Parts: sequence; structure tokens; C-alpha cells
Amino acid sequence: MAQNAGNGVTMGMAQANAEPVTTIFPPSGGRGGAWRLLARLRRSAVRIRPGRPRFGWVGAGFFALMLAALALRLFELDGRTMHYDEAIHVHYAWKLANGEGFLHSPWMHGPFQVELAALIFKIFGDTDFTARLGYILFGTALVGLPYFLRDYLGRTASLLAGVMLTLSPTLLYFSRFGRNDIIMVFWVTALLILMWRYVNEGRHRYLYLASAVLALMFATKETSYLVVAIFGALMFLLALPDLVPWVLGRVKTSQLGGAAGFLLLLLTLTLPQWSALSGIFLDPFGLNLVSSEGDTAAIVGAPQWAGPQLILPVYHFAWWLHALAAALLVGIMVGISWPWHTSRRVMLGTALPLGVMTAAGVAMFRPLGELLSWRGVPVADFALAGILVVAAIVAMVLLRYSWKRVTMTLLVPASVALVYSALFTNLVNVDGVVRSILPSGISVDAGANGIPVNFLVAGGVLLAAVLISIYLGVSWRGGVWVACAAIFYLIWIALYTTLFTNFAGVFSGVWQGLGYWMEQQDVARGNQPWYYYFVGLPVYELLAVFFGALGAIYFLRKWDPLGLVLAFWALATLAAYTIASEKMPWILVNLALPLILLSAKYLGDLVEMVPWRRVLRQGLITLLVLPPLALAAGVYLLYNWAESTEPLGRAEWALIISTGLLVLASAYLIRLARPGPGLAMSALGLAVLLLGFGTVGAFRAAYTYDDSNVEILVYAQGSSDLQDTYGLLDSVVFQSQPEAGSVGVDYDLWYPFQWYVREPQTQGILRFSCFKHDSEDGWDSNCNQVPEEPDSRAYLLTVDHANRNGSTLRDYQRDGPLRNLLWFPESYRRPNENRQGEGFTWGFRGIPSKLQLSLDFKYFKDVATSRESWFMALDYLFFRNLEQDWYNSEYYSYLE
Repeated sequence: MAQNAGNGVTMGMAQANAEPVTTIFPPSGGRGGAWRLLARLRRSAVRIRPGRPRFGWVGAGFFALMLAALALRLFELDGRTMHYDEAIHVHYAWKLANGEGFLHSPWMHGPFQVELAALIFKIFGDTDFTARLGYILFGTALVGLPYFLRDYLGRTASLLAGVMLTLSPTLLYFSRFGRNDIIMVFWVTALLILMWRYVNEGRHRYLYLASAVLALMFATKETSYLVVAIFGALMFLLALPDLVPWVLGRVKTSQLGGAAGFLLLLLTLTLPQWSALSGIFLDPFGLNLVSSEGDTAAIVGAPQWAGPQLILPVYHFAWWLHALAAALLVGIMVGISWPWHTSRRVMLGTALPLGVMTAAGVAMFRPLGELLSWRGVPVADFALAGILVVAAIVAMVLLRYSWKRVTMTLLVPASVALVYSALFTNLVNVDGVVRSILPSGISVDAGANGIPVNFLVAGGVLLAAVLISIYLGVSWRGGVWVACAAIFYLIWIALYTTLFTNFAGVFSGVWQGLGYWMEQQDVARGNQPWYYYFVGLPVYELLAVFFGALGAIYFLRKWDPLGLVLAFWALATLAAYTIASEKMPWILVNLALPLILLSAKYLGDLVEMVPWRRVLRQGLITLLVLPPLALAAGVYLLYNWAESTEPLGRAEWALIISTGLLVLASAYLIRLARPGPGLAMSALGLAVLLLGFGTVGAFRAAYTYDDSNVEILVYAQGSSDLQDTYGLLDSVVFQSQPEAGSVGVDYDLWYPFQWYVREPQTQGILRFSCFKHDSEDGWDSNCNQVPEEPDSRAYLLTVDHANRNGSTLRDYQRDGPLRNLLWFPESYRRPNENRQGEGFTWGFRGIPSKLQLSLDFKYFKDVATSRESWFMALDYLFFRNLEQDWYNSEYYSYLE
């Protein structure tokens, strides 16, 4: 065993398949303040060698928690009306399950959730319950993840984290909700666990698992970029003592481990995904690599198909020049196969790269496409290419080539051959390549076999990112990294191409995934103020916010490594989503997650701080009750004071005196128990109180389906009226031998109503039509008003369209107005705000200007000093009472 000289902590020896033993924070060679900080953190780091997993009381506790979480998430899962976004996702999943295929588009985020829901539909059928089933499984599995961090988080803290994840209002609500955010927080938590365990244990298994998680994460939602940026920044800070010697050439890339190693994994696997970011830097040079919605002849987020073009081939060489180029390439390959020990080595050193070049050509040009294909996939071409590549790799491994040499020997000739064939031969048909890349239904003019410089530069950036990633990755871990890359790209490509049936998904995933959302930052959907999350978090996650803030201060003073990591993660996540211009309630799950883990670790430390036997023996257990009672009484007094302008009565004075006595008694018991344990017990009692308060809020939000509670979590939620309307149509029309076109529905009611009427619409019983007037946005020649002689048994029309044609439908029984979509009325906004007119910093809609901030803080000051504002805030916090009703869109139903 090795002894840590800094604090005398016994360090566990590295496992047989682990990297060389290093602490979480490698030795620092600098003397500056930042280096001393890292060195101090290093001295406090404890290297833990986990033993064999045993199903003890911790495992039993997590098993019980997951059962409870599953029950809470399954209960009346189909009770709530479909949300606007839910209906979009499950609509495409239903089409995929019914054999209509699926084409990834970045406005719907990653393809994983659609493909998962389609699989569930295929197995269990399509219902409201099964539409949300995949999400509740991830929400339940999330509860069990802290178990795998118990040796670092602490067993008590890990169980507390499980409890808080089970009962969190935002996590419970969005675990029962058909959006990918709950899936994302599962992947992010898994990635955190794998990252921390690899940094401490150095096992390669964590790299393989992290590669799979990264691929699944990027196939789920584009918030992956923020996660990788935050975790990458964290690893960079922890790895500084290793990175500086590496930059100075004193340490080889292959010697980097721990935080530096995981940083390299994040960098090398995801660097190509960041390629669209180059559009920001190349825009001043007249290149448009990330098109906006206003661009013509362009796909949002993709390079613009405009500007100067390069006609292929750029030059027609004579046949003998091609032969000379091929001979030169073969000669170079013979040269790099040195040393020439045997003729076999020379032959293989030449033949194997040629085989890989052939494989690249077959995969790109697909000469065997007509021979064998399946659902449009050129099976013969890909099979032949795969066999050639695998054979070349196996042969080079048997020849004991280094992985770095294997990679360069295979990649460089293949890249040179592909570029050469594209520029100087007639092998490339630009129109065919473009049609295989771009989504169906989108066409561009490539008749002259020309390709815009925008696309050429984008392709060059992407190729450079791939080559840099491979070079760094192979230099770092050789075959291990190759396996990681294979895992990542196999999963990523399979998901984005819908199991290799749509290769346009590769383009939309690797470039548009980031490019589209870069452009959407100027759109700022929701147009929420920068302080939006500072309103939502305390309403639903008061426990995590309060103790997370205390925990951050505590761990900063204690220099606890994992505590500081969780604090950094929580703060960086809050900052990132505050700056991002699009703000939505479901993003709260990303903010709540790190706060829950941070506060759970802090509360776990408080539990360990209390000498429970002595406390029980001395009767000091009442400290768990008295301080929370005093706080609850104080809050009640504040609520009464804010509600009434009348002088305090006898009852209020009695309560004030009683509260004062409770405070004095609590102070005496804290002194008797000693300040540390006494304050810890008081805090734990408060935590139980806040947990109960949050649980009430969670149940109120998750299990109220009649639109009676106006919740901040609601944005574009389908009203319960939609389900009632569908039930009425089902009983009156759909079950009574209806004819084609029996129901006409306004297209403005498409989402989420189209989910409920998917079968009648497929059968032609119900039709969606455009009833816009020619003065409305979106009107075209296909739009109609309600016909003069209605021929349907029922109509559903928005308020605007129904009122315009009221006389035409006077023979129908009208019901309404009914609610379609619901939005929280946003009473938290500053009155008369004009975000666009007040400007933004750097023109970016996510960062407020000085004028906005000055007006906002003046508004906060007015709110803080207003008795009425205090009453309204507390009344909503405790009882969900709000003066404003839902903001909503409305419709009328017409029945014969």
C-alpha cells in the first residue's frame, strides 16, 4: 500500500487492468495561486478502491426507492392530455412503428426518443400509456444511479439523493411527460458517474461505457453540447497539473490519465460534432456555413447552397497521369512499410492500404448498389467495405503494427485517394451525393456537377476534425480508443440513420444538430426573461436550491473534491441555461439534477456529523422538530402579515410569542448538543419539512389533470377539453358507422389533437383542413372557409374561424369556447417589459443589456418591498392561487 504524504490517507493500489496509480489531482509543479489550490484539493482527495458489490442495506434501500418511483410514475400515466411537443414526438414514433420510416430533423432534437417510442408501440401497441412508458422507465432508472456513486458520494448521501430524485416535483412531472429531457438527465448522471470512477479508478471499462453514453446522449438532445462543454471545462481544471507538462513536451500523450484522460475522450469522440461552430469564425470571410431561416436555397443550420461553385472534376487528367499518380501513391506506401525485413511485409504494407482505399471507394461510390440492397441500404457495398477494413486491421495487428501506425497507414492513403478521385476524375456525381445527404423533399441545383464553396469548406472542416480526433485518440490510448470510437460511432450512426435506412441522418446529426440550434438562439422561443429559472427553481425545488447553496459554501471551505465538482456543475449549468436564449419549463430538470446531488451530499455529511446514540440518550432528538416548527410558524406569520393591513390581534401576538419561545428552546438545545451536531440536526429537520412541502407540490402538479392548478411547469399543454371533445366525437360519430369526411377539424388544432384522432384520420373519417382567411398569416390557395353548405357531421374550429362563419353553422349544436393549449400567464414578468426594444448584450438575445438589468433590478426592489407582492408570491407558492387565469388558445365544437 502507498501512503499519501499530504494527509496520511491510505491509497488503494491500481487494479490489474487499470492505468498507473494517480490521485484525482496529479502533483502540481507550479507555485501560483491556482496551482496551490489544485495541490490543496489533491491532498484532500481520497482514492477509494471499491470492493465487490454486495446487496446490503444500501442496495435494499435503492430497490425499495425504485419500486416507489416506478409506482409514482406509472400511476394514472394516461390521465393528462397530450402536450403539444409530446404529440409531435409520438406522432412520428407511431408512423415509424407503422412502417412509414423516420427522417431525423434537428427541430425535433435527437432521434432516440422517437425510435424508442416506436419500439414500444411495436411491442405493446399505441396508447397514451405506452406513449409515455419509455420516459417513466428512464425516470425510474435515474433514481437508482446514485447507487453506483455511493463509495464517493457516501452511502447515506446516495440514499438521500435517491429519495430526492424520487420525489422531486420537476423530475416526477417530466418523468411522466413525452419529452427527451428526462432521458437526457439519465445519460448526464451516468456520464458523471463514469467520469468520476474513471478519474479515481482508471479502468478502461468506464471509457467504453462512457463512449456508449456519449453516443446515446448526442442522439437524444442537443443540450449534449452544453454538458460536454461543462464536463470538459471541469476535467480541464482538474487536469491542469498534467496538461502543462504535456504541452511543454515533458509528458507523452499516452501517459495522460485521470482527468486529462477523460478530457481527451470527450474531445476526441465529440470534436466532429462541433464542426458547425466554425461557421462563426468563417462568416467574416464571406462563407455561410450555418444558414438562418431567412436564407434562400438553404436548410436552417446547414451550409448555404449558394455562392461560388467548384465544378467537378476540376481538371481532366490524361490516363497516363492517373497511372503516374497511382504509381507514386504505391511507391509512398512501399516506402512507409520500412523496415523491409521480408517481401511479405512490403507486400502487405502496400496491399492493406490499397484494400482500405478500395473499401472507402466502395462505401462512397457504391458500385454494387444494384446487386443487393435492403430498404434502400446498399448492403453489398457496405458489407464488402467492412470486410476489407476489418481484414486490413486484423492483418496489421498480427504484424504487430502500433495502433498509431495502423491508423495513419489506413487513413492517409484512403483520404488522399478519395480527395484525388473527387477532384480529378468523373467518379463523383454531385447530384447523387447531395440526394443521399439532404433530407427527402429538399432539392438543390447540382446539374452542372458543381458544389458550392460553402459545402467544400464545411466538408474540409469536418474531415480535419475527424483526422485530428483519430490522431489524438490513437496517440493517447491506441486500441482502447479505437474500440471507444467504434462504440460511439456505431451507436450514433445507427440511431441517426434509423438503423442504416436513412443516411441523410448522418449529415443532419453531425452538422445541423449544432448549426440549427445556433441559429435558433436569435429566435429565443418563449421570449422569457433571463431570470426565468430563478423563479421556477424555488417554486418546485426549494429543498435542492437551499441546501445546494449551503453545500457549495460548505464544500468550498472543506475543499471536498466531489462536492466542489458538483457545485461547479450546478453553477455552470445554471449560468449556461440562463445565457441560452430559449427558456422552457422542462429545462428545469437539467438544473435540478446537479442541485439535488449537491444537496444530498451535503445532507449526507450532516447526518454523519450527528452522534445519534448520544442524541437519543440525552433526548435531544426534538431538535429535528422544534426549529422546523419555528420556521413554519414564522412563514405563517409573514403570510398573515402580507395578507392583511389590520393591526395584529391577540392570536397573532400569541403565535409570535410561541414562535419566540420555540426559537429560544431550539437555541438552548443546540448549545446542549454542541453547535456542530445541533445545527446539523436543525438543518436535517428543516430538510424533512422542505421535502414534505416539495412532495405536496410534486403530487399537485403531477396528478391534477383538470386544468385547475395554474402551474409554471405548463407551457403549450393540451387542455382536458381536448380529451372530452374526442370522447364526445368517439361516442357520437366514430362508433356510429361514419362516412368519409364525417368530421372536419381546423389545422390550427393539429397538435396535440392529431394524436387522439390518428385512427379516424387514417381511415378518412376525419380530415384536417385550413380555414384561414386570406388576411391571416399562413394563408394560401389551399385554405378554405367553412363551406356554405357543410357536409360533415361535426366541425372543430378555432375561435377566430368559428366566429367568422357562425351563421353558416347555425344548424349545428355549438359548444365552447373550449380550451386547446394552455400556457402559464407569466405573472413573474416585469410590467410593460420590452425585451427587444431594450436591447441585448452583443445582440445576443440570451444576455440582457445594462438597461434591461437596471429595469429588472428596480422591479425586484419594488417587489421585495411590497406587502402585496409578498402575499401573492406566498399564496402561489403554498396554494397555487393566482389572480390571472391560463393564457390559452380556444376552439368551438359543432355537432349535427
